[in-house]
Amino acid sequence: MTSHPGVEGDGLDRYQHELHPAFVERVTSWVDRDDLHGLLDRLRGHVQRRPFMDACAEAIVADQFDRQGCELAVEVPTPNGKSCDLRVRRDGLEFFVHIKRLHSARRSRRIRISPRLRVLEGIRRPWLVRVRWADGLSDADMQELVVRCSDFLHHARVGDELTVRSEQGRELGGIRVVAPWEGKTVSLAIGLPEGFQERGERIRRLMDRATRQFMPKSTNIVLVATPYADDLADFDSALLGSNVEQWDAARAPGQRVNWGRAEDGFWQGRAREMSRVMGWFRFRPLAEGLQCTLRFRDEKDSPLRSLLLACLASPGSTE
Repeated sequence: MTSHPGVEGDGLDRYQHELHPAFVERVTSWVDRDDLHGLLDRLRGHVQRRPFMDACAEAIVADQFDRQGCELAVEVPTPNGKSCDLRVRRDGLEFFVHIKRLHSARRSRRIRISPRLRVLEGIRRPWLVRVRWADGLSDADMQELVVRCSDFLHHARVGDELTVRSEQGRELGGIRVVAPWEGKTVSLAIGLPEGFQERGERIRRLMDRATRQFMPKSTNIVLVATPYADDLADFDSALLGSNVEQWDAARAPGQRVNWGRAEDGFWQGRAREMSRVMGWFRFRPLAEGLQCTLRFRDEKDSPLRSLLLACLASPGSTE
């Protein structure tokens, strides 16, 4: 289905209040662009929110490359019957971009956060921690949840998870140690009131889907869009491997625990050799501009690396 500018009720009209005004203005100007009008037609044609936002994620990336002076083509067919979201050319380089959006499992609703949970942020463990709780907890139940989570954090390791239940067996909530981080105390991320979701596995499936759409014998870039800032830890776990604690008896006391990666990452060993660059960005349609965190399989500098950093990345966003 396609529509035309000015038609009441098309996708862009319906959802433009959720988009940055400057982005909407630039996108609507694509009507006269041979290279990008097809993506504009898709935005206008999708009146259901989920497919519209999928197309919007692609449009945000296309807009970013376009503003950086790149030559673009959309929905480029591959010899195996698939298609690439974008073909990008600049400075004598050509590569194909695949954009995948992780759909939110969290309901869009206001969540009341108890100040009791902030006690957990004072615990001296260098971890990113997700905590969740059942709807409608009394103050006494929340206090019980915090006490149990606090006790757990003092002996837990990265990757451990606890479900807290009342004496009657009713689930109060839970906690998961997601990853190490650079601080000295716990960094708290709000999890899912309905229960933990294995977001890393869902991101991994998006990576697999993207690689099946690769243009053969070409450079392919995968960008994964997710709605929450703490999803970067799940992206890195899916790509590089789960976080694990490693014990090194040869190091000085107090320094013997080190953080490493398990051998379960998307890039583990020689797996998926065609995949050399992956990126993550937080999907925020109301924000202006795009800043990706990029991961490069090759450490050495290259013209492609420099171009992608210039077009997509914020300072300090590579590994």
